[in-house]
Amino acid sequence: MEDPKGAAVRSETDRFVIDWAGDTWTLEHADGRMGLKSADSTWLHLAMAGLAATGRRDDSAFHRSALVGLEVVHSRLVATFEPAGWHGLTVRAAWSRSREGAGIDLEVQASASSVGELRRLEILVETAPEGGWSGDQPLIVEPRDRLAAGSTYDGREPAAMLARLFTSAVHPLDSQRFRPGRLVRSDRGPFVTMGHPQDVARWGHVEGAGGIAIRYALFGFDLEKGVVLRGRLREVRFAEGSGSVERRNEEYGLFVTEPPPLRTE
Repeated sequence: MEDPKGAAVRSETDRFVIDWAGDTWTLEHADGRMGLKSADSTWLHLAMAGLAATGRRDDSAFHRSALVGLEVVHSRLVATFEPAGWHGLTVRAAWSRSREGAGIDLEVQASASSVGELRRLEILVETAPEGGWSGDQPLIVEPRDRLAAGSTYDGREPAAMLARLFTSAVHPLDSQRFRPGRLVRSDRGPFVTMGHPQDVARWGHVEGAGGIAIRYALFGFDLEKGVVLRGRLREVRFAEGSGSVERRNEEYGLFVTEPPPLRTE
């Protein structure tokens, strides 16, 4: 374990911390989700928020009881989960700084010890203000392809969510119009949130009273023993007044063309 004094990613007594764009963010559990939160903020960022597969969904999959490891490894906060009832599924989530401290990356890795049980598995990650999914505002879901669009209606979404859900157009795979990411304004200023289009099966957003809530459904593939799924998300904070569509597009372009990090651990 690494814990150098003054490191940007570190453990402090009973908490784990990341210094991000001038604020101190702690890794916290809230309502079965685990993500980054700043003092006095109502937002939870890049939070592990649940699991979904054909015919089922579990928004409490990343409860504290599923956490089997939490440590600082090579300047990353690494959490390992083994959710009960998910056929030997192991999920590893690692938060680390990027873009010279202006950004946070979340790398997610999934593996399983079962065969034929986890169909079109999605790992749900969200950034949202408190109460971001409550209310009756329309929930817009944007799918990667027709199979991902069909997952919305295969029994994994509850009836209450389907009643307010709208699925966007399915674009051709080579159109580059599927761009999971958005400029968002929070109580800590503007930031862009984004995922790689090959890693995200679906992503949804809703306008709530506290701001725009974003949820990514990573992967959307069958997962069996011997297979490892890996995906990456990023958020970059902007100075107040500097957030714009142009800056969002610039950050998105840098993110999707960046080679994936090489990991040995």
